[in-house]
Amino acid sequence: MKTTFVIWIKKHQLISFFVLAYAIMFGVLFTFKALNPSKPLLPWSLAWFFSIFSPSFSALIVAWIIGGKPEIKRLVSGFTRWKVGFRWYFAAAFLFIGPLVIALVYKALGNPGAGLKPGSTFSSLAMIVVFTLFSGPIAEEMGWRGFALPRLQSKHNALVSSLILGVIHCCWHIPLFFITGTSQIGIPFPIYLVLVVTQAIYATWLYNNSHGSLILTILAHFAFNMTGFLTGPLGLMPPMVFYMTAGPMLAVLVVAIIAGFGPRYFSKKPVVEMPFIQKTTALQSGD
Repeated sequence: MKTTFVIWIKKHQLISFFVLAYAIMFGVLFTFKALNPSKPLLPWSLAWFFSIFSPSFSALIVAWIIGGKPEIKRLVSGFTRWKVGFRWYFAAAFLFIGPLVIALVYKALGNPGAGLKPGSTFSSLAMIVVFTLFSGPIAEEMGWRGFALPRLQSKHNALVSSLILGVIHCCWHIPLFFITGTSQIGIPFPIYLVLVVTQAIYATWLYNNSHGSLILTILAHFAFNMTGFLTGPLGLMPPMVFYMTAGPMLAVLVVAIIAGFGPRYFSKKPVVEMPFIQKTTALQSGD
């Protein structure tokens, strides 16, 4: 006989997922901050691992509670959807390609940049790339897009779902604004909020047009995060100039997506091909 706890989780899958993801993230990082007031959060440490991977951990835990192995299999199935067409891979990678072009034009016009950080080597730059791939794209996408997005879209249109998820995703990062050594240090929160929300809209567009491919959303998330490579290790342009140029570019792309594909699905594919429609019958969520 099912316990009251399990029944509640099944009826409130989204709430359960978001609360657990926040509890792990905030609990781990604020405990770390309390115990180590001036110590930076080291990459690959236990505190880093449990906090950054909290969306995926939460998705796996809730999925297991509501459906066991079949639901876990459904959750991870997005990692197998890689046959989506070159144009969608380019669209995902454009979140880095576009800003790179802007940065190169900025330099070509004779504008100053900090340049490559002293002491940088190929191996150190490669480690940054690997770290960027794990600390966000691989760590989070199974939770935000694999678990939360299809459930949100079973109740709201693509635009509203993206706005909700973008705000929740952004606020999940709040502890990182108070810990030394994180990439959020120094970024004005309003700018960060706009960037994360617009990226969420872009990711929903990719997700809905690829039958729910997490490969694409990971690539897009990675490309988006790698733009910090342009202003940080490579020093091609100042961060604020970058925000004032690449930010509007992303905004234009998002507006074009909404106008061109419509706010309901962000896609012109048949409704039956939408990933959230395919999964709705299995969700039975009361959120």
